[in-house]
Amino acid sequence: MPTGLKVLELAQKLAGHAAARQTVISRNIANADTPGYKALDLKPFSETYAARAAMDDQDAFAPRATRPGHVGYVERDDPADLRARRDSAIGAASPNGNDVSLEDQMIRAAELRLEHDLALGVWRKSLDVLRTALGRAR
Repeated sequence: MPTGLKVLELAQKLAGHAAARQTVISRNIANADTPGYKALDLKPFSETYAARAAMDDQDAFAPRATRPGHVGYVERDDPADLRARRDSAIGAASPNGNDVSLEDQMIRAAELRLEHDLALGVWRKSLDVLRTALGRAR
């Protein structure tokens, strides 16, 4: 939902990143006993957002070629995508080749809850400021 307000867009992207990361961490925990399973994680939001902002600045006035049929198409990794990547978990792999550390995954889940709470707090306070400016304070 584009709002035109950068702070709301940032909060929305942070909440989306936290939700996607929660999915990946949940999958890691669910596969904690699966032989050969390797833990996955997403890039930190700060890296994802910085890379996306740099791409947007670089391509600010250039037409976007998003698929092979477009003129000037160059295949590149989109830094803003939410693809899970191989994670170097804390601890050693188990004898069956699984390297999921439940303690590490719980720490990551707590971190992403803070990210999500931050996003919701920024969203809520920004809307409060807008309501106050419009004279519709709660």
